[in-house]
Amino acid sequence: MRYFELEEPSDLDSVLWSGTYRAMRKWCLPGITCPRCDAWAGMLAYPSVDLSSLPENDSLTDGWPQSPEESARRAALVRPFVPPELPIEPGCGFGPLVGTARGRFGPVIVWPSWQVLVREDARDLLQGAGLQGIIPVRAELRNRRTKELPLYELEARPLAKLHPACIYDREPTCPFCGRHGFTLPPKRSLLGESVPTGLDLFGVEETTRIVVSERFVDTVSQLGPSDVFYRELPVE
Repeated sequence: MRYFELEEPSDLDSVLWSGTYRAMRKWCLPGITCPRCDAWAGMLAYPSVDLSSLPENDSLTDGWPQSPEESARRAALVRPFVPPELPIEPGCGFGPLVGTARGRFGPVIVWPSWQVLVREDARDLLQGAGLQGIIPVRAELRNRRTKELPLYELEARPLAKLHPACIYDREPTCPFCGRHGFTLPPKRSLLGESVPTGLDLFGVEETTRIVVSERFVDTVSQLGPSDVFYRELPVE
């Protein structure tokens, strides 16, 4: 099976579709302040996680950075709502995107690169074809074009890993806030043993990358072109 990383178009002057949106999530963990790393927040998000039944969810609508202690307290509130095998981090978002949209959208939308949305007909096609790992969450976007099909965000759970040979400048874990990371290399590949068997969409640990299978690419291409670049990732 071949796998591809989703990327937004590099040349916005040559896009085929006019659609754009502005949106935020219903809930999020705050960023974190650290005496060593300053303030920071990640981009991880789980659109399918519903925190509406959490009594303290009003404290999860502001991402303003907090102390490590307060960040840990709020993370503990959210942890029971997130599958235990999935990581959470400062700045982690939950629930659907809420905002406005304008223009016409292609079958697949990747903007920014860590969010992938599909039109309703693309969602139906993916699910009808039996693709796995497709977790669609309807984006709550107001659009003046009343005939425009609804958009669904696809949740990309970070289940795969980059091959260790790609990572050459890993930072040590911060003892104060737990931050760690590395510069994403221009040439990268997936660690074969980490690729989730049978899934057609997933994220990559410690990155904001979203990966789809060739089945995904072949299926959505039946609806015509999208303003998306598919970059093949070798599996080693």
